[in-house]
Amino acid sequence: MDELQGNQGTWRFDGETVRLRYRTHRRTPALLRALGECRVPIAAVRSVEFQPGFQKAGWRLRLRLIEDANPYSAVNPSPEDDSDPLLLKGDSDSELLAEYFADQLERAVASEVELGSAPDAAQVARGLVPSLPLRALTAEGDGFFDGQTVRFRWNGWLASTSKGNERTREFAVADIAKVEWERQQAMEVGFLRVVPHGAVTTAMADPEQDFTCLCTHGSKGQAQTLVMAAAITAHLRPRDEAAAPAVTAADSDDGTQLIYDRIRELGRLHKEGLLTDEEFSTKKTELLDRL
Repeated sequence: MDELQGNQGTWRFDGETVRLRYRTHRRTPALLRALGECRVPIAAVRSVEFQPGFQKAGWRLRLRLIEDANPYSAVNPSPEDDSDPLLLKGDSDSELLAEYFADQLERAVASEVELGSAPDAAQVARGLVPSLPLRALTAEGDGFFDGQTVRFRWNGWLASTSKGNERTREFAVADIAKVEWERQQAMEVGFLRVVPHGAVTTAMADPEQDFTCLCTHGSKGQAQTLVMAAAITAHLRPRDEAAAPAVTAADSDDGTQLIYDRIRELGRLHKEGLLTDEEFSTKKTELLDRL
């Protein structure tokens, strides 16, 4: 197994999958700390970009994925270095090893192209986001996503009067056409916005008054809302998608295990005080009803 250590974490390649594990110390970008780790099938890699270091700048290694496989670029098309989970940087003393690692990846990608491998882009995208449910905290309130529903709750000290009066708003994933995410720029707030099917949004819409938005002020919640935006995007489906095939026994077993995994994750959030007793009970009941 080939391994490459960089400033933000470690990449491992076993011939089929690149495992990206990020460091947890403070100098690691907040997005990568929130993400923890992810896996990328080599068949999902469109190209490998390696840039040697120059003067004081170190080397850079970036993966470009096949269309629709990267949910982060879908909501953040022009990422800065601290918001690109598929970028690894390192110092000059490890440049030769990094170049060799990049060459190994390029050879593997070329082999997959020759074989005509075509992975499911949606499945790849879901493998790049954390396990559900997710919660994002901002100065305006919080967002919650469990794979079926997105809920915004405006109970923070920077929530507008209108949002404070509204308190909460929920959106079924089936009703969401797309997700938008904006980083805070100068005096403009950042936000996560869900766009329902048939809705019309404009650049002039005020996110702080928009009930489809969860806003960020400063760095608080910025990485968490980006991860949530990517996670929602990864779980969206076209409205006219064909009906799902019949469920087999194996599919049923996998679905049951997934439900139990989500209940355990809900329990962890409840134990940490991130979900109220009522919220935990409601979501647990909804999941158990699917068994």
